Amino acid sequence: MRKLIWRQPGSFLLWISCLYLISGMATCGLPVERNKPIQPAATKQPHSPVQSTVPAQDIPERLLIPTLKIHAAIEKVGIQATGDLGTPEASPWEDVGWYAKGTIPGQLGSAVIDGHLDRPGGAPAIFWSLHTLFVGNEVIVQMASGGAMQFRVIRVALYTPQAAPVQEIFANTGGAYLNLITCSGDWIPSQQQTTQRIVVYTVLERSSS
Repeated sequence: MRKLIWRQPGSFLLWISCLYLISGMATCGLPVERNKPIQPAATKQPHSPVQSTVPAQDIPERLLIPTLKIHAAIEKVGIQATGDLGTPEASPWEDVGWYAKGTIPGQLGSAVIDGHLDRPGGAPAIFWSLHTLFVGNEVIVQMASGGAMQFRVIRVALYTPQAAPVQEIFANTGGAYLNLITCSGDWIPSQQQTTQRIVVYTVLERSSS
């Protein structure tokens, strides 16, 4: 397992765990807390998110992205003993991972879900086509309670590991957000990392019970 380091000046290390299984294949997990928790830092957005109605005990079960024909089970992932954020284990290439120590999708704050880009042999994994999403596309999270959270894509961004805005991705409390993350770009053997990260930012539009 290779560790892709994101540094926050004067604070703490946050990194993405990438699995480099064979030549030309890289898959990403998520940045995680290392020395201390990420501190909430509200970021204003050019829209008015709807009010969250998700009960605190509810959890997400499935992720649907109609335009990509994604209908994936959501596994809870946490922090491993190494400090790395875990990735889906039951079905690594077909499932996605929700950072269960963070925000529940639909609640105030930034929920985060990751997915692998590709699998052993280089075949596409669940988030292979994540980069093709556009502003306005729909993302749906089905909850254990039977409700559904409908999000709308508001931005798709590419970052180098050093420039990724970790606080914005994990700690934006200006609304109810869901951020999807995977690796992007080329694998650089000398640096043991891919050149970019793709983050799809979405905001809650409506919820149903």
